[in-house]
Amino acid sequence: MACGASSMTAQSPEAEAFASATATPDENTGMLRDRRRHSFHASRKLSCDYQDADAVFIRVELFLSELERRMHWIEQYRKSHMVQVDASLKRGYATLEAVRDQCSLASGELMGSGKKRAKILVETLEDGYNEALVTKETLEQKAQAGVRLMESFLVELESKVHAVRDRGIYGTIDDGWKAVDSGLVHAREIVDEGMERARHARDTLRDTIEEAIRLAKEKRLINYDELPHPWRVNPHILNGYRFTTSKVECVSSIFAFSNEMFNIWSHVIGLIIVLAIAFYFYPLHTNFHLSSKSDVTIAAVFFFAACKCLVCSTIWHTMNSIASQPLMERFACVDYTGISMLVAASIVTTEYTAFYCEPFSRWVYILLTMSFGIGGIILPWHPTFNRHDMAWARVGFYVTLALTGFSPIAQLIYTRGFSWTMYFYAPVMKSIMVYFIGACVYASKVPERWKPGLFDYVGGSHNIWHLAVLGGIFFHYHAMQDLFAGAFQRALGECPNMTM
Repeated sequence: MACGASSMTAQSPEAEAFASATATPDENTGMLRDRRRHSFHASRKLSCDYQDADAVFIRVELFLSELERRMHWIEQYRKSHMVQVDASLKRGYATLEAVRDQCSLASGELMGSGKKRAKILVETLEDGYNEALVTKETLEQKAQAGVRLMESFLVELESKVHAVRDRGIYGTIDDGWKAVDSGLVHAREIVDEGMERARHARDTLRDTIEEAIRLAKEKRLINYDELPHPWRVNPHILNGYRFTTSKVECVSSIFAFSNEMFNIWSHVIGLIIVLAIAFYFYPLHTNFHLSSKSDVTIAAVFFFAACKCLVCSTIWHTMNSIASQPLMERFACVDYTGISMLVAASIVTTEYTAFYCEPFSRWVYILLTMSFGIGGIILPWHPTFNRHDMAWARVGFYVTLALTGFSPIAQLIYTRGFSWTMYFYAPVMKSIMVYFIGACVYASKVPERWKPGLFDYVGGSHNIWHLAVLGGIFFHYHAMQDLFAGAFQRALGECPNMTM
């Protein structure tokens, strides 16, 4: 990933030393001003993060080379007055020196020096600024956070020194360094306050998880207020929550009474029914005997997607009581992938039958939908996609995926007319309406919103949504049979040379 960086021009230290040694006193004064001016480095933009490990290590190398030059300028500018620096500034400056000196030890290695220097950078910063890195999981993430932290110190130092470079006497430079001290102390206070809040939130979450585990062991089911915050989804479902550290207990709990029992078993039973339709009732249908291998494959894709959606939903509702936030979030991603596949497969059946005699248009639309479907399977596993500030992107993606089902409408109206197009889509309207009503009920949290506690175990909005998903699958199966029947009739008239 490429990030923008401000351009800079700097003389080599050797050239500057030679020019300084051979210059007159007046020239030296002018050169000092020029050195101050040209040694002030514009900070690199850090508005984006590198995802590739090699790119992160290269960024660390670039920063360390800049650090060497920039600290050399600061030292030359302030060398005779460093003894007067306040303790707060000494700490930050000492950290920068430690990073520079420790990382320079690994600079002579040919292979792996980037990763090693990144590790040294992180370990050095963790001694004094561990709270700024503790929320990061990987070396790459910690290295990027460390570079940003040191960059902020350097920028503050350079900007304050640069602001007083033309005042001409060391007394005014001292004033500038005092201002730097004040700015850094204030910045440190802000950082400390933020890290303290993060530490407090982390400790609070850990305590609430331990307390929820203890209560669940005592009385098996706990209420909404006893759940840790990441597990709180619906405030109107008050009781019946499981919570355990054991995956085995999560699985065995499907046979015990809880507020997830209906959600689990509705889709387990639905899975059995869908399998019965796919392997027994569908082969008995007239359309099956008229179908080509491609027709059967499209139907099989729909059945597979429906089964996967039900299985993924069952896994999520079985495992959402696990007392590990990373695991809980991964199981939620499993549920998202099942939904994406079902939506994409349902759309493919309409596109396939709409352009049954037009292979080029058929595969253009199918490939478009399949691309979004694959994206819906992969994206939920990416941390960026699941961030709170990316909710608009998730909504936009799933809306776009659903709308691909209607992308052929313009072409169908143009080539076959409005009435024909409406007649073609009529069979799928039942399943669409069932999905839509179920989604509205689920989003509105009705009826438990009206009477919290009454629908904790049966009759809640999520239970209704599960029934809507089953209804949508069954209605779409019947719609698919009507679509195939119409396609077979068109094949006899519109594409009589087609090999069945």
